[in-house]
Amino acid sequence: THWTVHTTHRNPKYFPEPEKFDPSRFEGKGPAPYTFVPFGGGPRMCPGREYARLEILSFIHNVVTKFKFSKVDPNEKVIYRNSPFPANGLLIRLEPLGN
Repeated sequence: THWTVHTTHRNPKYFPEPEKFDPSRFEGKGPAPYTFVPFGGGPRMCPGREYARLEILSFIHNVVTKFKFSKVDPNEKVIYRNSPFPANGLLIRLEPLGN
């Protein structure tokens, strides 16, 4: 038996339309255990996992500290349920901050 991450991540049983970009599939509880394992698991997990996490944190830090965020539509309706969210998504404008 041979297992591949590529095959697991594209299994339509767990990921309908697996080639479609759909971040909502990770909302809530997300995928079932062991169906999304980009860095493997267990004692031989990819050491690049922590490097990738650090890269993401560094990217977010730079975006947040070097740009001003403003709403594209300041009057956009907010829907209040368990937590508030913008009715049409969160469209933002990024403007570089001065040095």
